[in-house]
Amino acid sequence: MNFTPQQLAGGGSYNCKTRVGNWLEDVCLEEAKFGDFKRAREQGTLTMGMFNTKVASCTSAVPHTYSEDGLIKYGDSIVLAHKETGGSLACDPFEAVGFDSSEYTASVCESTSSMARNTFVITKVDENDPSEYVAWGTPFRLMCNPSLRVDEETNMLQPPLFLASSLKNERKASPLSNNQLVYMTAKVTYSTVWKAQMPALSKDSGAARMLSQGESLISGCDVVLQHCQTMQLLSSDSGNAMNTDFGTEYEVCGKTVIKNGKVSVMAGEFSGKRTPMTNVKPEMDQNVWSFVTSSDANFGEDNRNLPPPLSAAGLIAKVLDVMKKRSKNAVRALKSAFRSMDEAGDFKLDREDLKWGLKNLGVDLNDEQFGVLFAHFDRGGDGIISLTEFLVAIRGEMNERRVAVVLAAYDKLDADGSGMVNIDDIVSQYNIAEDPMVLEGAKSVEEAAKEFMSVWETTPDGVVTKEEFIEYYKDLSAEIDGDDQFEQILVSAWGL
Repeated sequence: MNFTPQQLAGGGSYNCKTRVGNWLEDVCLEEAKFGDFKRAREQGTLTMGMFNTKVASCTSAVPHTYSEDGLIKYGDSIVLAHKETGGSLACDPFEAVGFDSSEYTASVCESTSSMARNTFVITKVDENDPSEYVAWGTPFRLMCNPSLRVDEETNMLQPPLFLASSLKNERKASPLSNNQLVYMTAKVTYSTVWKAQMPALSKDSGAARMLSQGESLISGCDVVLQHCQTMQLLSSDSGNAMNTDFGTEYEVCGKTVIKNGKVSVMAGEFSGKRTPMTNVKPEMDQNVWSFVTSSDANFGEDNRNLPPPLSAAGLIAKVLDVMKKRSKNAVRALKSAFRSMDEAGDFKLDREDLKWGLKNLGVDLNDEQFGVLFAHFDRGGDGIISLTEFLVAIRGEMNERRVAVVLAAYDKLDADGSGMVNIDDIVSQYNIAEDPMVLEGAKSVEEAAKEFMSVWETTPDGVVTKEEFIEYYKDLSAEIDGDDQFEQILVSAWGL
């Protein structure tokens, strides 16, 4: 874009009515802005639309476990209330901690009423552990509510997010207090493991904490949450308030806040004896939380109709669906695009080739989705996948009914039963007027004929074998949902 010296110096722009200066550029800029706005509106990516979707998702009603006996079980959906701020732990899976990050923000919201963003699910660290109840001192994970992980585009649940923390460094720290960062992540590592401890009291010198180990955790009682990897306690302070999309909230971080002063018995010192510092200093209210369950059994009922978890099969269907919208010969177009990227000619693709190849074809997968898709084909774990295997998976296989119709068409062409048909015979017997594109009016007879002939130009010997003929219709079959429609296309095309 070119600008006049006056505009570069901060002056106002001309408009199309004055017909002087950069009026044409201004008109083009306005048209471009409107075009961007229109596309964003159609795709549902307008800032206000995305904000409304986010708020609606995060504040939606979700099941809140009712505990009749007051004990906390694995799989319970609980609210983690905070003593000092009077709020509860919350997450925002739409707000990344840093640029292009797979880590999302956690905070303490002012409400303790159950909703999607502040209701967490307690999960086991070891799936083989037979324990039913969560106990003091035993490890667990806090998973974000599944309602927050629904992907509307694929109609699948994205991988769950877990509360995590990691040692403070020059690149990662809490935004206000500069303490150890606490966040949500989909990476299931030791950084997502926590355990509940009984708060230390000066009067019992930490004896209650030691004696409670292994006993069942009770709803509503005070706890301190210890991060198993760094041994820091989950903390929040009302003095560290911040503005978020949900209003004023408080920073959550990893920091052990304890009372000052000695806690050991002074009698030994008065008598001149050394007194070992074996007592535990009590934690401040910034570290004190409580697991809150529902007071009404009806709130624990799950009436949600959640989609299935993210899977390679679902993503493969998405890739094919996008390609079908872009081209009537979707699978062939996909083959052509990736084969052009296969410079070595070994029918292999690395991670970056597949990722950017799909993006160029209009298939936009986020990092989590692409990771699931690539891992499905990366059998050896070496970052290389088979192009043939990938294309076959996208295309799928024909059922017996479709195979029978394709074989009937080839047998009609192969009058002498040699298993090989001349290209000229195929072209001469194909009824171009019955081509689906011609019937839809998308192409003329001449255009459809030219395209059909180009399909068989890949055979340098001028002969089409039965395998080549079937392969072509396997590609076409992927784009046609109904067996009746597929059969009718072949019947009309070859006069069966």
